[in-house]
Amino acid sequence: QAAWKVAGVSLPRTALGQASSGTAVPLYAMQPGDLVFFHDDFSHVGLCTGNGMMIHAPGPGSSIREESIYPTGESIIRGAVRPV
Repeated sequence: QAAWKVAGVSLPRTALGQASSGTAVPLYAMQPGDLVFFHDDFSHVGLCTGNGMMIHAPGPGSSIREESIYPTGESIIRGAVRPV
C-alpha cells in the first residue's frame, strides 16, 4: 500500500481487496510494482521487483524481504494485477 500511495494510487487494506483493484497481468508479463497473489483465498500478496523476485512479509513477526516469486513453485500463485 505504501509504495503505491507514493505513486498516488490508493489500495484496499486486504490482499483480497487489492486483487480486484487493478488490471490482471499474466505472470510472464509482470513488471516491477505489480502485485502477485498467493493461495486459494488470495491471503498473501507480494510486490514484484522484477526478474522473478518480490518484496513481501512472509508471515507474522517476519521481516520484509526480497525473495523469489516462485519459492514453492507456481502452484500457489493465484494471479497478478497492475494497480490503476
